[in-house]
Amino acid sequence: MFWDPILWLFVLATALLVVAGLGVFFATRQARERERSAETGSVDHLAHELTFVHDLRAEIDRLRRESAQLGHERDELRRVLTRLADLLERAGQETPAGRSR
Repeated sequence: MFWDPILWLFVLATALLVVAGLGVFFATRQARERERSAETGSVDHLAHELTFVHDLRAEIDRLRRESAQLGHERDELRRVLTRLADLLERAGQETPAGRSR
């Protein structure tokens, strides 16, 4: 009975069927794990991009404030230069033309 080839073929076919079933089980399990890790990765990636966008907006706000401050300083310097030009012009008009300084 143990040497019957039909019995051995049946055992071998059953073992192959069990191994194939286990292979399918582990393959689908790995696919699910990959999907979960991809979802987690995409959430992490999205969080990273949102942080990057937030940092860029903060930098834009800082640069706008700095630009406004530089604009105020420029306007103040223009007023000072205009005042100096007026003073120099008046000083040149008050000096007699024949006299040199």
